[in-house]
Amino acid sequence: GGFGAVFQGVLSDGIQVAVKRLDNKGQGTKEFVGEVQTIGRIHHINLVRLVGFCATKSHRLLVYEYMSKGSLDKWIFHENDNPNLDWKTRMNIIIGMAKGLCYLHEECCQRIAHLDIKPQNILLDESFKAKVSDFGLSKLIRRDESQVFTTMRGTPGYLAPEWLSAAISEKADVYSFGVVVMEIVCGRKNLDPSQPEESRHLRP
Repeated sequence: GGFGAVFQGVLSDGIQVAVKRLDNKGQGTKEFVGEVQTIGRIHHINLVRLVGFCATKSHRLLVYEYMSKGSLDKWIFHENDNPNLDWKTRMNIIIGMAKGLCYLHEECCQRIAHLDIKPQNILLDESFKAKVSDFGLSKLIRRDESQVFTTMRGTPGYLAPEWLSAAISEKADVYSFGVVVMEIVCGRKNLDPSQPEESRHLRP
């Protein structure tokens, strides 16, 4: 995962979880705990559920529900010899992503801009239900704010043009969502250096 290693674990009651170890840089414990508590109150069927965390001087750990099918990129970019997804499954994944983002942007008491939407951050459960994951880069936006200023973050290839001005809103996620939709439909990365020069970039 981005900004930290991810481990699979099992709780004392037998429930499988994914544990993400974050880089402990640039954020105090109080600020980290506050943001995690906000995210921990968010529950939606298309968002990976945060079940716990650990915050000490030397560790930042997030504990999430385990998603057995892994990340979307393993399925749409034909990695690990995974079979092709049928069109109904692809459509349902796109709808699930959209519902998860809509909840973050419109239905939370405090809007949340994810800021790193990409196939690696869309996880799939046993029935291929899509859930948005990895809020390590997310930005909380008050309802009275139309945009916020922040340093550029996210993944090249999925960044909205407005990042150049550093003033962004949740609409940056919509741009990234569109890029991922094209990748799902086409079954390839939006930038593929192995392709001929005229075909390296996916264009709408």
